[in-house]
Amino acid sequence: MIDLSVFITSFLAGIVHGVAGFGGALVTMQVFPHFFGIPVGAGITCALGIPLCAGMMLRYKKDIAVKTAVLPAILYTATSSIVISCSLSLDQLLVKRIFGIFLILLSLYYIFIGKAAQSSRISLPACLVCILISATCDGLFGIGGPLMVLYFITMTESTHAYLGTIQLFFWINSIYNTGFRFYKGILLPEHISAILIGSAGILIGSFIAARIVDKLDVATLRKVIYVMLGVSGIINLIG
Repeated sequence: MIDLSVFITSFLAGIVHGVAGFGGALVTMQVFPHFFGIPVGAGITCALGIPLCAGMMLRYKKDIAVKTAVLPAILYTATSSIVISCSLSLDQLLVKRIFGIFLILLSLYYIFIGKAAQSSRISLPACLVCILISATCDGLFGIGGPLMVLYFITMTESTHAYLGTIQLFFWINSIYNTGFRFYKGILLPEHISAILIGSAGILIGSFIAARIVDKLDVATLRKVIYVMLGVSGIINLIG
């Protein structure tokens, strides 16, 4: 039952990410914590980013700005490592409540200011704040993408460069944070099967998304995801 749920959730995450350009972690983290808890669910979600980001990197490999991806990754991994190390010592009910608030704020961000923010550039100090906040959210919940979109839009010169570079950035961090979670004992050998099943599901989903993206109303799909985030946040907050 759990394996099937992991596969279906990952499959849907692959479709969402492939169609909307983001959102795989947003889908998996609405389901995985119910089976594995938030720390392990975040770890499995992070691991699924390895094959997903690798596939998108290959698509935009000619446009990747390697230095632009690697330099912030150093600060990002250092910050997320500290947060991951502290996550298990936190009261898990408190983490669940914080996660609920985080999802609600994320939903409101995307609904009301996300599109406008993604079309603008921000200052270097604000970029550093984006990295620190994103790394903290990644360490706690496995979701670090929203604010990093602002960073890489500021630091790249074209859409393809942005897409390729941000995928390299998250690929590096997915590998590091997955390995670090295994090292800290958050992820265990018994979770490898879930990671492999999820990887198969997310790759199949992204493969299908590439073939149906032109037939779907992406704007409507995104709005549905945003509302789902808010509902999930409320459930975590009061549940």
